[in-house]
Order: sequence, then structure tokens, then C-alpha cells
Amino acid sequence: MRSKQGAKQVFAIVLIFIGIALCFTTILAYNYSNDLNFGVVIPSVFGICCFASAGILLKKEPLFKSKKLKSFFIAAIIICLLVFVTVEIMIIIDPYIHGEVQAGHVDTVIVLGCGIWPDGRPTLALQWRLDKALDYYNRHPDVDIIVTGGQGPNEPFPESVAMEEYLIKHGVPKEQIIQEDKSTSTRENFEFSRRLMNVPDDETMKIVFITNDFHVFRSRILAKRFGFEGYAISAPTPRVILVNSYLREFFAFVKSMVVDY
Repeated sequence: MRSKQGAKQVFAIVLIFIGIALCFTTILAYNYSNDLNFGVVIPSVFGICCFASAGILLKKEPLFKSKKLKSFFIAAIIICLLVFVTVEIMIIIDPYIHGEVQAGHVDTVIVLGCGIWPDGRPTLALQWRLDKALDYYNRHPDVDIIVTGGQGPNEPFPESVAMEEYLIKHGVPKEQIIQEDKSTSTRENFEFSRRLMNVPDDETMKIVFITNDFHVFRSRILAKRFGFEGYAISAPTPRVILVNSYLREFFAFVKSMVVDY
């Protein structure tokens, strides 16, 4: 009995340290973005869950007196964790199995929008996407590049405007850049980009799209829903928002699978 109680105490301490680390992640992400959005806050939500779990483990009285209720609660937690871990594994590995190498030749690259600073500069995550686009253009100078992203809160103009300016500044001819400046989500990135292409509605078009690594899995599924055979070039995710991005992406994936049609 004592060894069991000791194991619970050790696990509770581990959970407390994880909770502190997750809350600290929220602080770092907020200092980076100055915006308390869902992606910034979600690590703290997980952190609070860790604190609550630690409290339950340290509690002397059992949380549930009914064994059936206790078993149901444990089973529900295990199922939720299995779903979460499975989706996160797919998010992590997808960029490695559906990449540029598998695509072969394409005529069009779509760079998904990500956000710009209030002064109009691309955020670091977006800059790294654009750098990947420049690298692809230098190797395939005949490709057309669609830059996609509308104007969000605290943005002085559509993301696509900043993206076009960045590409032109680094040597891409303006005539090879197509602006999609109305979208506000990944779903709309692909839906509105499709409308700009001169292809029949029932034709599947092979493309390469560029986004950050955590975003590839969901983006590829949404691309397929709008008639694209999509292959990804993944840019890295800034470390300061790495945990936030992967946690947020789980919920974004669930939402996209349910409503983004």
C-alpha cells in the first residue's frame, strides 16, 4: 500500500512540473505574439488539467466511491489519450511520407498564409514558408506561386500582399505570383485558390503546397476535398510556438474533419 501511495506521489510531482512547463509555454508564446488566442492559451489548459490530476492523486479520499463510475472515468481518459496520441503521431509523420519528392513535376505551388505583424512584416513561421517557396522556385523557375491569406485582426493588409512583396523582393517575377487575398482559414486557402485556377471543377490537380510541419497532415486532407492531389514542402515551426502549434493542431484537425467541407 505504501509503495502504491509513493508511486502516486511521484507521478503527481511529475504532473505538477509538466503543468508548470506548459503554463510557461503560454507565457513565452504570448510574449512572442502579444495575442491571447486559442493556440497561445491551450498549453495552460493542459497544464491546469495536470495540476487537477496531481490533486486527485494526492487526495486521500477516493474521487469516486462507485467502482463502476471509477472504471468508466478511467476508460474515458484512456480513450481520449489514445485518440490524442494517434492524431499527434499522424501529424508528426505526415510531412515525411507525402512530400515534394513524391509529387514529381507540378505547375503550381500554393503557399498557405500564416500571419503578419502589425507593421506588415511576415511572422517568422510565414517567412520560413516563403523561404521554402523561394527555394522551390529557384529549382523550378517555370512554376506559378499562389500566395493565399486574407486580412486578420491587427494585420494592416491581407497576408497575401506581404507574401507577394517578400517573394518579389527575393527575385520572383510578379507575373508568376497569384494573390488569393480573401481566405481566413486553411479550408478557404484551398477553396479560394481553386477558384483562381483555370481547370474544370471535376479535374483533380496535382500541386505542391507549403506550410509549417505541424500543419501538413490537415492541409493535405483539406486539399483533397477541393480537388487537389496535394504534396507538401514543410517549413520548420519556430521553437517558441512549437508546443502550442502541435497542441492546437489536434483540435483544429478534429474541427476540420467535422465541419470543413
